[in-house]
Amino acid sequence: MKNDKVFLLTKTALFTSMIFVLTRFISIPVASGYVHFGDALIYICAMTLGGLPALFAAAVGEMLADLSFGFINYAFATLIIKLIIAFPFMFIYKKSSKILTPLSALFTIFGGIITVSGYFIADLFINKTYAVVDISGNVIQAVGSIVAFVLLASAMDRLSLKQKLFPVNKEV
Repeated sequence: MKNDKVFLLTKTALFTSMIFVLTRFISIPVASGYVHFGDALIYICAMTLGGLPALFAAAVGEMLADLSFGFINYAFATLIIKLIIAFPFMFIYKKSSKILTPLSALFTIFGGIITVSGYFIADLFINKTYAVVDISGNVIQAVGSIVAFVLLASAMDRLSLKQKLFPVNKEV
């Protein structure tokens, strides 16, 4: 492609906005926040876009959702947690023409554990009352996102969308 940097920037912005929309507008209120399936799209983004652009899209998309919901006190924790859950994919996204691989599935499980423990730790600093209450909502979110990732990634793999839409990126 003639203008790889612009195309990569466009894909990054698109994923950032899709993660925001899926998190913000397809969500279920719980005790002190909301359950969403935005993490599933973070995993898809990480396995297709990869690298630093995927980290940006994951962290900023989810953080913007928190800010728009009014959960300003969770925005920084979300930024860090979502960076961490997308990070392992940086090492594997180029190694397969598939999105759903045994390693990507394993990383989503680690992502779920990081999400639950990360928000538990954040709650200890932000609002101790909700630290234990939030565990169940975060577990539901983590498991739901893993299931959604497996379903979406399987469908995308059947259509060979990673190869068609996301050829291996050059680092910017």
